[in-house]
Amino acid sequence: MSIFKTVELPCPTCATRVSFELVHSVNADRRPDLRQAVLDRSFQREQCPACGLAFRVEPEFTYIDVGRGQFITVWPLSKQGDWKAIEQQSQAMFDKSFGKGATPEARKIGDKLALRVVFGWEALNEKLIAAEHGVDDRALELVKVGAMRNADSIPVGPGFELRLVSVRGDALNLCWIEHPAAELTHVLGVPRAAVAEILAEPGPWQELRDEIAAGSYVDYRRALMPTT
Repeated sequence: MSIFKTVELPCPTCATRVSFELVHSVNADRRPDLRQAVLDRSFQREQCPACGLAFRVEPEFTYIDVGRGQFITVWPLSKQGDWKAIEQQSQAMFDKSFGKGATPEARKIGDKLALRVVFGWEALNEKLIAAEHGVDDRALELVKVGAMRNADSIPVGPGFELRLVSVRGDALNLCWIEHPAAELTHVLGVPRAAVAEILAEPGPWQELRDEIAAGSYVDYRRALMPTT
């Protein structure tokens, strides 16, 4: 089921307390409306009644979609530097619910699920978009690396991340996202065939693929950040 808890959080501008139905878990099979709210970026966003600012809470919840084979643990972007420990924690959560520590019936469900760890709303959006369009997320990360290598220039700094934001026909639309405002800038259009090429001839990418997809945190940034 999808689980929420009512809390009051301060508006980041005027500190007025704003009521949120803070999410603990999302079951997209039973609540497809919540999946859509994630995709349209309205989920967990409220407007301050005093100053009118619309703001979003950093995510920290579990997301399951059996129909699409997804079990995702979603964490605040600010915790990305702790990805190694969080990856282990997420594996333990999955094992308890759907893996070796679960009932036989739950393990049958778990056999259909791929565990993924993401940090921030845009990373979650990307996983949902990729699953919707049948894009292998491991190959997608390699496509991003290739796009960055071939770009004339790329944004520099820890506040930028490259994410898949849409699929239109045969094009994967990648976009640089600047935080903390989560502004979408510097769109890169990549042929979807680039994913198929990597899957067909993985040899040149194998070493990097092994590093990026070594665990449930499948992200090119895994290769760029030190572990803690």
